[in-house]
Amino acid sequence: MEKDPFGNLRDWGPVLDLLDELSERGTISECQSGLIRILRYKGNWRLREEVLKKVDRIHNPCRELVQQITSLLADDNLYYDARILAGDALVQLSQNAQNGFPFELNKEIQKVIEKLQNTPHPPFFEFAVERVHSNVVKQEVFEN
Repeated sequence: MEKDPFGNLRDWGPVLDLLDELSERGTISECQSGLIRILRYKGNWRLREEVLKKVDRIHNPCRELVQQITSLLADDNLYYDARILAGDALVQLSQNAQNGFPFELNKEIQKVIEKLQNTPHPPFFEFAVERVHSNVVKQEVFEN
């Protein structure tokens, strides 16, 4: 996988600056392993949100990044704003990926979406889940 230039996530100011710099230069795709580490880091909500906002610059996301963002969307212990950002990130990554996500990855996302659709949530989150469903999960998943 790619490099991880982010260093100590507790010192989050420089990490935010580096995220901005990588995003502006268009080289954030090269640091997907570091982005995954930030998304897994529970010590700073702002870092997680900034990564979710900046993944729209990634073309051809790796499977692990998509899976980590999907797990954030599914995490009932995470606040709704972050989960909605995760859903928006999935939609954007799907649009950026050449030919969309692979079939197996779409099936994984479909399972998460089905579970979320079968669980009561506030309408604003249900709308976000529906947006992921209609923009990410490919029709061939339903046909098989």
